[in-house]
Amino acid sequence: MDKTPFSTPSCPCCSGCCSFLSGGGLFLPWNEDGEFNENESNDDGVNNSGDLPLSTDVITPNESWEKISAKSAENTDKTKQQILLVDTHGHPHLQREVQYADATTSADHELKDSSDCVVSLTCAVSPLDWKDALEYASQSPQILPALGVHPWYLGDIMHDMDNIDTNCEIIEQFLKWDWLTDLETHLSEHPHLLVGEIGLCKMARFLREFPKDRGGKATALQLQKVVFRKQLELAAKWSRPVTVHCVNAHGKFMEVLKEILMEVKESCAELEMQEAKKIWRRSFPPAIAMHSFTGTAHHVGEILAFEKELLYPEEAQDGGKRHRRKQKQQQNPTSETVPDKSKEDPDDMLFYFGFSHAVNHVMCTSEKARKKGMEAVRSIPSDRLLVESDVHASVDVALGTAGAVA
Repeated sequence: MDKTPFSTPSCPCCSGCCSFLSGGGLFLPWNEDGEFNENESNDDGVNNSGDLPLSTDVITPNESWEKISAKSAENTDKTKQQILLVDTHGHPHLQREVQYADATTSADHELKDSSDCVVSLTCAVSPLDWKDALEYASQSPQILPALGVHPWYLGDIMHDMDNIDTNCEIIEQFLKWDWLTDLETHLSEHPHLLVGEIGLCKMARFLREFPKDRGGKATALQLQKVVFRKQLELAAKWSRPVTVHCVNAHGKFMEVLKEILMEVKESCAELEMQEAKKIWRRSFPPAIAMHSFTGTAHHVGEILAFEKELLYPEEAQDGGKRHRRKQKQQQNPTSETVPDKSKEDPDDMLFYFGFSHAVNHVMCTSEKARKKGMEAVRSIPSDRLLVESDVHASVDVALGTAGAVA
């Protein structure tokens, strides 16, 4: 069986392509128009009656994997590699605690060969595990690596506090910067290396424990913002997708995006609009995946509104005319059709939203929170949905990803 479904690049850890962030074919109940089908039922344990599904409606990762892997039996051409799942975020290179696979796993015998049918992304969290992520990814053409500095681990790139002037007002002086040079070197050497896990997090211990005599939480959050933006800009420079951790920091996240766009707009104010738009777009990575998204439907709307302002500024400024035209078309199907640019040019979509069983179900314990999560899912176009394992051991990748599908 051919185990190289993708073109093989020059470095062993970078087999594959970044287009999996499109999120297509994730076994979600969408109709051909890209809308959630509220009337049809299915046999996958998903409640499509129009009511938001309760936690009891979600099948287990085991059951989900068995249903998905059963589809491989329908593949009559055994000479072609069949990819059943795409895991867009995890940390299996860490080889730490096992969450899903154990001696009682009913599908355990199938998991031994699961690496052949699951494409996965392993995300580093600190320069201390970059080497491990690259070495783990080099084991299979189905594994892509991502390197970055997670907002929890800024301590790994900080100078010793004892060596920092207590009156220091230049935020960058708190940080070492050799890691950023190293990250760019890796990006230059590995053409399919992604950037991540990066982001902002108000729940990070780094934030809570940052010394008060050095500015406390306010300074720590500013450091997160500086490091996040540096990595975002580096990903844009090398045209690499990013995977973003954003917890209780939606406002800061939007602030960074708007600052970058405002600055680049000012820098090319004298250019023609079409040329300026190309520069605006190149100021951001080709794709931004919101990892284990815990925001609301309102947050989704704000993120996609920013994308529209970036990609289609004329439509963003039309005062809702396009929305009203769409409503008119729905009432009068024979009227002139206004093309949906996001469907015409999927390569020019910026934001994608990932969900994992580990975070969005297991850690989301209240029914109210799960309902809010489902409302967010339903507000996201189907071609922007991603599934993630978010696991820390390689044996868990298949079940973790299948759990996200469930």
